[in-house]
Amino acid sequence: MKEWELDYSLKNQPVITVGKKGKANNELLMLAGNFVTDFGKGILKRPYGVAVTEDHVFVTNYYCQLFQFSDFNVARADATRSGEILLTHPRGLCIDYNGDVYVAENINHKVCIYSNELKFINYLGTQQLNYPRDVKVTPNSIVVLDGSPNCVHFFSRNGHLINSCVTQGWADMVLDPLFFCLDPVGNIFTTDYSCQGIKILSPSGEPIHAIRGKGYYLEKVTHPFGVCISQFGTIFVVSHKSDFNLQIY
Repeated sequence: MKEWELDYSLKNQPVITVGKKGKANNELLMLAGNFVTDFGKGILKRPYGVAVTEDHVFVTNYYCQLFQFSDFNVARADATRSGEILLTHPRGLCIDYNGDVYVAENINHKVCIYSNELKFINYLGTQQLNYPRDVKVTPNSIVVLDGSPNCVHFFSRNGHLINSCVTQGWADMVLDPLFFCLDPVGNIFTTDYSCQGIKILSPSGEPIHAIRGKGYYLEKVTHPFGVCISQFGTIFVVSHKSDFNLQIY
């Protein structure tokens, strides 16, 4: 295999399924080898995205909020007692190498950028984005998944649009992308809610592979939302509707 290469032959069956609906399961979040339960209980109503640093956990909440947690308590930030920043409809988020937080603001058609202390810095994509669903940052670019039309936008680190590629219509390849992640070589892994699978695109947006896409019924990914991939090629995907679980491939 190359220096980093995903072995697709091992990706059609989940290695682990955590938190399946109807089963008592305390293995909801693991930090430093310890399982933690009820993270954000009473605060988070319908969480969408999560990003982690050494000191904080950032969570976007459906009800117009971005939270910062520290030591499993809501941290104070931006002069708000609850540690929240009000947004219209935040979806996916990520943290860059400087610790800045990028949030896809779905209804306001832009990506908002905050410092690690949740101080507003800037925004991008106001002229190019329609309904951004997720955002990721690489050393050289900012990648944004847009839900209408279904496409991927590539911005420079200073916010200038470099390229866009439409995903809808590629032989049923990506119909309803919600969230995505990048592997170490820049391939795009996006959850496809309508086709109930994970679709893999090249760094330029060309379709490469599908994991448990439309037509599979046994152990398939059901109603996938969030997805991430480890440095070892392990894929983590969460189900948001029917099974409410975490599957690991």
